[in-house]
Amino acid sequence: MERLSISALGMAIVLHSVLGISYYSLLARDAAAPLLGSWLFIACIGALLQAVHILPQWCRNCSTSYRLAMETAVCCLTLDLLLTKLWCRIESLCHCAIVGVLQLMVSEERTFRACEYWLLGASTSLIGACLLWFMLWATALPSKLQLLLANLQLSVKRCFSRSLRQLVFGSSAAQLEVVAEKSQISIAS
Repeated sequence: MERLSISALGMAIVLHSVLGISYYSLLARDAAAPLLGSWLFIACIGALLQAVHILPQWCRNCSTSYRLAMETAVCCLTLDLLLTKLWCRIESLCHCAIVGVLQLMVSEERTFRACEYWLLGASTSLIGACLLWFMLWATALPSKLQLLLANLQLSVKRCFSRSLRQLVFGSSAAQLEVVAEKSQISIAS
């Protein structure tokens, strides 16, 4: 399996979000929410698509233009599917909750519409930003785990080395080693 190319992902996002060639753009025109939340969600999907392996092994032998077209089509379909099935439902859930609360609090139509717009924009943007942050954290998780494992191995090695030196040479040698390590750390920084 190969990772998705940046050019295919970029073309899919331009086709989908900028040019509006999608089913979601037809649904989004009826939505009362500002588009910032959906743009953040599109970035979240882009991060996910960049991190996963989409195309099978046999696609390595295909021409570059065929792979680019296939990757772009898969990206467009994934974007459209996730936006229409997941993001539209998140927006409608937020909209229903906000309208339910505002109907109890606001009686004037103009104030109601303004509060609805700004609260829906703030809530969907916050949800989109949280999903994007979580996706960026989750897609970087393997490298974080590898770094954590390397740091853990280094800590265990140092601890074992100190304990062994203390056992063999006594506590004064171990204290000298700690002082030497601290001086090396202060010189390095």
